[in-house]
Amino acid sequence: MKFPLPSSSFAGSGPSLDAKKSRQAFTLVELLVSVGIFSIVLVAMGEMVNAVLNQLRIAEARFSQFQESQAAFDSMTRRLSTCEINPYYDYQYPGSPPDTSAVPTKYDLESDLHFVTGPSSSGSRALLSSGDHPTHAAFFHGTYGLTDTPAWQELGTLLNSWGYFLEFGDDDNHRATFLNDASTSPKRYRYRLKELQVPAEELRTYAAKLNTKNSATDLYAWFRTAVTANHSHTLAENVVALVISPLLASPDASVYEKETDLAPDYFYDTRAYQHNAASTNLMQRTRHKLPPLLQITLVAIDEASAQRLADEHGSSMPNLYPGNLFTDATRLNEDLTTLEATLTERKLRYRVFTTTIRLRNAKWTSNP
Repeated sequence: MKFPLPSSSFAGSGPSLDAKKSRQAFTLVELLVSVGIFSIVLVAMGEMVNAVLNQLRIAEARFSQFQESQAAFDSMTRRLSTCEINPYYDYQYPGSPPDTSAVPTKYDLESDLHFVTGPSSSGSRALLSSGDHPTHAAFFHGTYGLTDTPAWQELGTLLNSWGYFLEFGDDDNHRATFLNDASTSPKRYRYRLKELQVPAEELRTYAAKLNTKNSATDLYAWFRTAVTANHSHTLAENVVALVISPLLASPDASVYEKETDLAPDYFYDTRAYQHNAASTNLMQRTRHKLPPLLQITLVAIDEASAQRLADEHGSSMPNLYPGNLFTDATRLNEDLTTLEATLTERKLRYRVFTTTIRLRNAKWTSNP
């Protein structure tokens, strides 16, 4: 019969169990080094995550800032593409204004409506006579069905006066009255894209009898009066440039060599022949005709950039247009490059929207 040997007999045969365990455990120095490395990795990962989140916030802010401008741009192009001029042929009488009691001399194209686009407040043919209105504007008519009379709201083809222009100023007319009365909230000076909307019952174009007028003051009264009568509202804030260029659909070398020859200075007026001392061939060719195409460019900045401009300039309109920008249609790309360089130099975040639309009711099937 065999019995196990006592434990003392193994005392000199190898290391004890406690010694083995002590060799398998981490030392205090090793633990401190591990914790330090782990902390460094966590800090690095935290910095990376924070950087990614900041970029996401910036991207979301930019998207939300320019989302309003994108919606305004889409709305504007849709409206312009459906504008009306409704031309017809009628007798032409001698004299200025025409003497309708005399014998007519010929037939020619006529219209009771008006389409005009060009520089808002610069040059000798500025469309708006007062106020801070940079770059371009457009005023026209369309069957948009806008009315303030409930009984007329089912009449979806009512004729309205419409328009788009930029304005720099405060927001007194766009916020609650008590904020202005208490003077507790500072005014916000911004560039704004304005949309002119004249309800059908307020339409004064026919009453103006435009066919009998021979001065720009009289011919432009139908939209200038509406602008000052608060028929316009803000479509988007922080829009710093609106450029509208009427274009030919297909230039004909025998008449025009370039698309921009239709409006070389961006100015297009279906009644230009009425209020110019010397009616040119181009004025006669555009008489009561909508342009076939419109190239529309809109430049917007974000709210942070707009606030920086407000802090620097206060109630004065910042000069973002060095030189004589947007007066020569052949230099549109060069002028846009100059504007972008100016915005970049001033560390302003911006976005450019541009498209070319076809006016559905333009009657030109070929060059004029």
